[in-house]
Amino acid sequence: MREIVIGHVAPAYVGVALWVAEHEGILGRHGLGVTNVILGSTERTTAALRDRTVDVANTAPEGTIADALAGGPLRVVAGVANKPPLSLIALPRHHSMADLRGGRIGTSSLKEGTKHLVEAMLAAEGLTYPRDYDFALEGNHMARWRALQDGSIDAALQLLPYNYLAEEAGFSNLGDADAYVPEFAFSTLCAHQSYLAANQDLVTALLAALLEATRWFYGNVEGAATIAAARSSLPRRLALRACEELAAKQVLPAGLRVTPGALAAAVAALRATGQLPPGPSDGVGEAAVDYSCLDRAAAAV
Repeated sequence: MREIVIGHVAPAYVGVALWVAEHEGILGRHGLGVTNVILGSTERTTAALRDRTVDVANTAPEGTIADALAGGPLRVVAGVANKPPLSLIALPRHHSMADLRGGRIGTSSLKEGTKHLVEAMLAAEGLTYPRDYDFALEGNHMARWRALQDGSIDAALQLLPYNYLAEEAGFSNLGDADAYVPEFAFSTLCAHQSYLAANQDLVTALLAALLEATRWFYGNVEGAATIAAARSSLPRRLALRACEELAAKQVLPAGLRVTPGALAAAVAALRATGQLPPGPSDGVGEAAVDYSCLDRAAAAV
């Protein structure tokens, strides 16, 4: 049995294929064991990948894209979520995005992930950063939920099913991210080029297992919900609702590829925040992608 260490921002439902692969023995059939490391933020997860303290990272791709386009060694090797399955959850007293003027918005990073989506949503409603609101670095969606509960932030994007949980608790849902940004490379698998060069067979086996597990998910949503409920310690009714939404919206790419539109949206976000110089977004991010292992995995399953 070969072992691979995967870094995660948090245990998240967009990673349900990996939960399925573990629970259903798919990883074992490919001769793999997995150690999952929770790192709490997108920046820490990207840093762990760069420092080689994890082998592969399941994270937002912006840090990897910026690194690759600057000549660095990080690469996107597969897509995990091509649509953002999040809602902007606010304290009960806020009933519209306009109410967030002067507020504090929780995020996991000032460079990656949810920050870019929040900015796009609020900009569409006439609010701009930093003129109209501030960001508070609170960590992953579970940490942001705690911050919402203690009232230290006014709003935050919450990943499913924590958005459902918040609504049931009386918090306001001000809108779904995918209504504003239909395609976005929200989560990807990334790796260091030196690790890929030395462990091509291992990464290929991991991706083959995830291809199988993703197919299993789409064919067994009820079963996936049972697995997800156990892994997240949340009620099964919320897990089922989350898995049904992931399936209905086809958030998880069956072929594990980032769509061109989702990749371009991530590049556009990097340009908008000054992490990449001005220029086109379409076709640029492909330089940060290495599908060599995914191509071999797809041919094998």
